Amino acid sequence: MATNIVTDNCSHLVKLLISIVSHFHLRSRKLLGRPYVYCEKTITKTFIVMVYFRLRSFRSLARFLAEHYDFAQACGLTDTIPSYRTLSRRLKTLDSVLWHFVYQVIVILVKYHVVSLKVTATDSSLLEAKGKPSQKYRPEIVPTDKDARWGWSESRDWVFGYKIHLISTVLLNNQTLIPLSWEVTSANCHDSKLLIPLLEKASVSALNLRRRIRFSLGDKGYDHNENYLWCNNHKMRLVTPVRRFKKKAISKIKLWALRFVDSLKGKILYRRRADNERLFGQIKDVFLIDPLPVVGFRNVSSYLSVVCLSYLLGVLYNHLNGRSLRAIKSLVA
Repeated sequence: MATNIVTDNCSHLVKLLISIVSHFHLRSRKLLGRPYVYCEKTITKTFIVMVYFRLRSFRSLARFLAEHYDFAQACGLTDTIPSYRTLSRRLKTLDSVLWHFVYQVIVILVKYHVVSLKVTATDSSLLEAKGKPSQKYRPEIVPTDKDARWGWSESRDWVFGYKIHLISTVLLNNQTLIPLSWEVTSANCHDSKLLIPLLEKASVSALNLRRRIRFSLGDKGYDHNENYLWCNNHKMRLVTPVRRFKKKAISKIKLWALRFVDSLKGKILYRRRADNERLFGQIKDVFLIDPLPVVGFRNVSSYLSVVCLSYLLGVLYNHLNGRSLRAIKSLVA
């Protein structure tokens, strides 16, 4: 029934929802309590619409679906439209479901040689929380998002909100940038604590595809012995500037890393670390996630997963239709 609305005059987003997302499959889960009125695939599609149309609240999403039947039908909604309360409740539980979609998209992109998993880059970015921030000297002011925290970066100074830690591919051999794995934390979490969890996620996806990550690029915030040891144990090389301390000798594993970073091959590879920052810049510019449109850690985590999934779907859609792989903005309303 839904395929009847796919015509040449339809928007790219309607075609994307029907021709790509509808063909994904989800593992059946045993859920306690009443069955869902709207299946997980349908709810995922509705939030992809929210991301691509840059809607700023659950109320605006529910109103948009009620006023635009073609998009509601593309999402699989034929009888009723979920209320804003239903959308808010379902987003909190959507994060684990989204990873099944993400993995399926990455599998297709790797098999089509759109991306390579040999070299990855890791970085983080601060995102401002929605509404009023907390104030140290005015405790009577209640912040809009109580899960957000203050964080600092050299480029942005102090920001009240969250931090997204992300591993991406890099621009090698005419292949494109995509997010591979990500984690969301409060803004005060240090980058070094998230490298190993991120690499574990990305490595599992690579191994399932019979690929292997050989180089992991990162800034000096990831220069810790635990990160070097983990990468060494998994036959991976961490490429990051090595910090030197006057009264402390460099460990053997750091010395080995320092020699590689200072070599010609290491310098050429490390230049590609900035590709991750380019990806962050495009995602922020296209999907307007800074400041965030939702509040609460679980909502923010799931929403950013929808954003990354939407970017992956855009890359896949562009590849299948012979468009420029990075022409994501043209898909956005």
